[in-house]
Amino acid sequence: MDFFEHTLERNEVFQGKIITLETQTVEVQDGNTAYREIVRHPGGVCILARDENDKILLVRQYRKPMEEAYLELPAGKLEKDLTPYENAVKELEEETGYRCDDLIHLATLATSPGFCDEKIHLYMAKKLEKGTKGGDDDEFISIVRLSDAEFIEHIKTGQIKDAKTVAAYSLSKII
Repeated sequence: MDFFEHTLERNEVFQGKIITLETQTVEVQDGNTAYREIVRHPGGVCILARDENDKILLVRQYRKPMEEAYLELPAGKLEKDLTPYENAVKELEEETGYRCDDLIHLATLATSPGFCDEKIHLYMAKKLEKGTKGGDDDEFISIVRLSDAEFIEHIKTGQIKDAKTVAAYSLSKII
């Protein structure tokens, strides 16, 4: 069976700085109609990097939708004028103060395809060198360095629960 949904009507409900929300009426395979709410997002990058002591570089920052600080790999949304690779290079340096021109693409994943079109490009950084830490004016982050054993323990204890972080780490072990 070939799966499809034919869009009959599209309505933009909200347009913000980062996301757009639209509703759609669609025709499904059996000819009936259904209603969809879709978040449009530019996509993002996530970078697994290790420092000179083979520690994984993570950032801790407050995530308002979750109402708590999250421990995650460096990441950021895609900017229109940069490729995902260029975005990853930029985000790594801004968030950690390390530069890298040698990135391995691990995967591109859909974050929540049931309601959102965001795709995140996962990378693993090689051959880091000191750069300049930067960041956005409204972004307050601290750097955390974990060994592999500590990283796994943080997942088990719920201190790391960010899906892109867990996915990138897991993929780095098999690729």
